[in-house]
Amino acid sequence: MSMISCDMRYGRSDEQKRALSAGLLRVVSEATGEPANNIFFVIREGRGINFVEHGQHLPEFVEGNANDKELIARLK
Repeated sequence: MSMISCDMRYGRSDEQKRALSAGLLRVVSEATGEPANNIFFVIREGRGINFVEHGQHLPEFVEGNANDKELIARLK
């Protein structure tokens, strides 16, 4: 059984998390040949301060970021 682990900041809606998991399960299944129902997917959420990018702690997630809409559209 394959496993996908995703860490992200708190704040995404259930709909966003469902779209993310469905899209990732689909593309991993296509890439590996592993049936999607044999892939375990877990999302771990944390505060922005727990994520560091380019040496800077990230702010808390803000709903409605343009990148989120684009990502969700590509995963559908």
